[in-house]
Amino acid sequence: MSEDEPTGGPTTNEEGTTGQRRSARRATSRRAFLATGAVVSTASLVGCLGGSSAGSAGTPTTGSEPDTPWTTDELVDYVDDGTTVTIYAGSGEQPTWNSLVDVINDEFDAGLEADVVTAGGSQISQRIIQERQAEEDQADLVASATDIRNQIYEEGDSVAERYYEWDVDGNFWFSEDLEEYMTLPWGASAFNGGASSVMPINADIFEERGLDVPTSYNDLFDDQYEGMEMIIPTGPVTSQIGWIIGYHADQTDMDDMEWMRAIVDHFDVTGYNSHSDGGRAVGQGKVPIMFYNFPWTIAELVEEFPLVGNFVEPVKWNTFEGLFSINSEAPHPWAARLVLSAMLEAPVQRRMIDEVPNVTAARTELDLSDVEMSDYARERLTTQTTPVGFWEGQEYTEIGQRAVEEAIDF
Repeated sequence: MSEDEPTGGPTTNEEGTTGQRRSARRATSRRAFLATGAVVSTASLVGCLGGSSAGSAGTPTTGSEPDTPWTTDELVDYVDDGTTVTIYAGSGEQPTWNSLVDVINDEFDAGLEADVVTAGGSQISQRIIQERQAEEDQADLVASATDIRNQIYEEGDSVAERYYEWDVDGNFWFSEDLEEYMTLPWGASAFNGGASSVMPINADIFEERGLDVPTSYNDLFDDQYEGMEMIIPTGPVTSQIGWIIGYHADQTDMDDMEWMRAIVDHFDVTGYNSHSDGGRAVGQGKVPIMFYNFPWTIAELVEEFPLVGNFVEPVKWNTFEGLFSINSEAPHPWAARLVLSAMLEAPVQRRMIDEVPNVTAARTELDLSDVEMSDYARERLTTQTTPVGFWEGQEYTEIGQRAVEEAIDF
């Protein structure tokens, strides 16, 4: 398998053309037409490739790299065909990330292979930490390593700088295209944009009982819902419930814990031990409503059951739930940079919605009106959201932890 940072002179492809010419061909292919929606002249893209200190093959010589901010087209030529990029993901299944790499290969004429490790966010974190201690890093890209995330909350950027490549917010082209809350020095919100919380309700039960669909969490205090069965997961994600509590308590004369206790007292609360089981129970009509769930969990159920994914407005968007980072000791750093850069390009983001299972686009500012998607997916991406950046998330996590300890009683 070829290395990520080869040395030496120009390489030659099957047609006998040098890698530098191959670079120009790539630069005028899919991205030129799909990212802009119009024909872009070769000259306008050649400028993106100029100024690189790479050898004539378009691959780096020892100690060389392209000028920043890096463009995707430059990065393609810093990665040999057949290079394997290893992804450690605490969210999404293997087909998610394999499909993503397939889309990137198709859009940018790349030749990446994917080696994917999926597990819980804590398991991913511990694997990364243990490999680092043994000086045997395997991961190139990391998504949703929750224990490392929590260490960053507790100890600051020094932890992120130890585990993840720095200057992501300055090295890549997308820092100019994304909202500030979507980038950090050590990562970027590259997937799961739009609403990141949903209130599942059973449409049949609500219709039979003549109940209104709530448009705010504070609507839940209405008399029509008093005593109604509600699911709250027995292991709630504290950042999720913390935002719901904090945001909506601010609109009342109650403090955070008073608000949550009032919700619990107003409903007949049932605990389910998983989000998927709770969502399915609502879909099957066992319980009319669930306090919250994840949109990607409910997406699999809305087609099967009379389940409404109720996106009350505004609903939060946790930008760090789609955070992708490059391992600071990545075996293939250029491949990792290529994947991160390419997945935020407009054509890849658009195709993610339909072709990459269990995640969706991060860039909701793109015109997605012509993209085929379900009504549920479109509502998720177009509903009014309140973005919650990485550091803000800790405040809501602390509120959620207090609620679990003080206010939620099963």
